[in-house]
Amino acid sequence: MSLAECPPSRRASLLLFGNRHKLELIAALASAGEDGVNLSELAARQGVAASVFYAPVDDLLRAGLVEKLPRRLPDRRRWYRRTEGSVWEPMRVLADGLAMIEVKAS
Repeated sequence: MSLAECPPSRRASLLLFGNRHKLELIAALASAGEDGVNLSELAARQGVAASVFYAPVDDLLRAGLVEKLPRRLPDRRRWYRRTEGSVWEPMRVLADGLAMIEVKAS
């Protein structure tokens, strides 16, 4: 998807991270508590399919910034939580700031 075709609210994410949904995921993880983030719930709030978050969460897992939580039986859903470290507070501030900018399509 080109920048011009991307919804305005997701252009900063596409331009800066190469994925139009990564910023939403980072923001959710940065502000989530110990319970973490469920991709299906996040997707429902954002009005998208959960699958749009699979590649971004995989990138964050490989970078060691996120961990997959054990399943909570009988719940079959998968939850993800940010790892401990000093990176997440600046990430939250960055995500909040980037959500406010307007990226021009051209």
